[in-house]
Amino acid sequence: MENKTEKIKILIKELADINLALNASTIVAITDNRGTITFVNDKFCELSMYNENELIGQNHRMLKSGYHSKEFFSAMWKTISSGEIWKGEIRNKAKDGSFYWVDTTIVPFMNEQGQPYQYVSIRTDITKRVKMESELQEAMKRDFIHTVQNLQRELQENQQHYQSLFEHSHDFVFTYDKSGKVINMNPRAIEIFGRINETKHKEMIVKEYLDIRKLYFERAVQGTPQNFELEMINKNGERLFFNINFLPIFVDKQIKGVFSIGKDITEQKKVQEMNAYFAHHDELTRLPNRRWIEHKLDQSLRQAKENRHVVAVLFIDLDRFKYINDTLGHFIGDQVLKLISKRLLESLNQDCQYVARMGGDEFMVLCTDIKQLEEAYHIASIILQNLSNPLYIEDFELFVSASIGISSYPTDGESVVDLMKKADTALYRAKDQGRNTYQMYSASMDERSYQSFLLERNLRKAIINNEFIAHFQPQFDANTGKIIGAEALIRWMHPELGLVSPGEFIPLAEESGLIIPIGKWMKRKVCEQLAAWREAGIPFVPISVNISSQRFLQKDFPKEVRQLLEEYQLDGKWIVFEITENSLMKNEEYIIQTINELKDLGIKIYIDDFGTGYSSFNYLKMFKLDGIKIDRTFIHTISKESENAGITIAMIKMAHHLKMDVIAEGVETTEELEFLREQNCHQIQGFLYGGPCDSQEFEKGYL
Repeated sequence: MENKTEKIKILIKELADINLALNASTIVAITDNRGTITFVNDKFCELSMYNENELIGQNHRMLKSGYHSKEFFSAMWKTISSGEIWKGEIRNKAKDGSFYWVDTTIVPFMNEQGQPYQYVSIRTDITKRVKMESELQEAMKRDFIHTVQNLQRELQENQQHYQSLFEHSHDFVFTYDKSGKVINMNPRAIEIFGRINETKHKEMIVKEYLDIRKLYFERAVQGTPQNFELEMINKNGERLFFNINFLPIFVDKQIKGVFSIGKDITEQKKVQEMNAYFAHHDELTRLPNRRWIEHKLDQSLRQAKENRHVVAVLFIDLDRFKYINDTLGHFIGDQVLKLISKRLLESLNQDCQYVARMGGDEFMVLCTDIKQLEEAYHIASIILQNLSNPLYIEDFELFVSASIGISSYPTDGESVVDLMKKADTALYRAKDQGRNTYQMYSASMDERSYQSFLLERNLRKAIINNEFIAHFQPQFDANTGKIIGAEALIRWMHPELGLVSPGEFIPLAEESGLIIPIGKWMKRKVCEQLAAWREAGIPFVPISVNISSQRFLQKDFPKEVRQLLEEYQLDGKWIVFEITENSLMKNEEYIIQTINELKDLGIKIYIDDFGTGYSSFNYLKMFKLDGIKIDRTFIHTISKESENAGITIAMIKMAHHLKMDVIAEGVETTEELEFLREQNCHQIQGFLYGGPCDSQEFEKGYL
């Protein structure tokens, strides 16, 4: 027994020594099958300059140096995903921005189904070797002529060095006689091109480069080294780019031939070409970008001044595109942008009309030669018509419209800046006019833009100066005539303009993000009012508060609500949150968690403006909401429009089936009321029973 114990101790000691040796000399990392790092050793941390906590849970993209192409990594993943071992050399980027090279072996570990479940990467630091090779190549370029001139005298002592350099170089080397006949090839050249005869040698050079290569060779034979780039065809028929050095071979001061040293720069060429392309094109849509279209507009304006013709600029912005991203996700949003780009191209005469993506969901069309402005209007109409057709992406049928602003040279300006600014101003005027339309710039629009700027500035001041007030609109049970609740509605009491309509500032607040602090103010004001009624001994009813989708989707929302209830010592049953249908369509797991946390506080959650968004029966079942509010647009024409009546009946029945409350808002006539009663919809909100009023009037009139 003691012998076995002793052997185990010795074995453990040996394993520890091996681990110590590996940790000191070898770089080791383990990733899962998705590439997430699960283990790194000390040597890995030392070389990368990241600590273990910074690496675990990340992937190797954080070490990318930008040296290798996307295809390089795709080939690597293809190899290891198929269960094969991959070997290669990789340049990585350390935490301090320095670069290092590692000789890498990646070994896949397979599960019982034959699928990789993790990868073990074993690396060796070869930075010094790569640096030496690079320095060696540079030294070759500088010193090779001198070396060759003295080759005969030093041949004996340098033969071994030369042979090693020739055979092990990562660059191909051809040796030619003065006539251009191949005398010798190094192993790298044979690996790339195979064995070459005189006929095959011409075939491996891309035809367009034959004459220029011949010129460089003749200069080298005259004694002048040459450096140039050459496209060649390898033994597999692939076209590759090489940086070529032609170096004259001197023997006893006589030129006997030429060395050709070629470095494969195909990947660098691809990167350069890609960078050059994306300097002027949008990566997602492949359309020209802002830089390109601004340059094209500048050129077109110069030509227009010379030729005295008209240039038109159309700014295009997709209507409510943000809702697609928020509800369906950015992947669907990206697909929409690609399809929209295609339709824009199909709408234009691409010989003299150009389209670019300016960023986000904004595009610009440039018409370089039009006879009269009506042509620009016609183009805008064609674009709107083409965009009106539905988009089919995965299982979604989407309808996307756009707003278009138009400016023209010479009427609206003579510079790139002027025309783009005024097209943008016209674009926002089109949005103000209800969207899905186009507007031509006029000078009066500048004043409206300035007013919007002032309104946003004043809105920010209103938050600081507490210029908002809360109004309350009662909700009644139509059967008993008793008040059952109220909706809190924000109003802005501007110190100079007086009462500002929510229709003027709420859209601006949503666009600018100010809806978040405004919403916080409203929730606090409602809690404050409920607490005041309680302290005064006034019986009160639940108050509904509208919650923006921006705020509802933030992770700290339930925590903020809980703190408010605790601060004012309120039971959550006195609060009802009204959210839009669009709030439910992103990150379902998180939304369910948020709803459950709010319900735990006793708060009820209704869908506001029901029937105007994207919700489905499945969403209502999944989220187990408390009720819906039928949008006023279905109520106003309920007695005149049979289609609206049918939709309203269906919504009421669906809600009853799901055991949800139904509130009809915007009820103004007894005819509308009687229709709703017949459908067993008894919770009513609207001017028939009472409009919004301040807290004192609400208290006197309804509590």
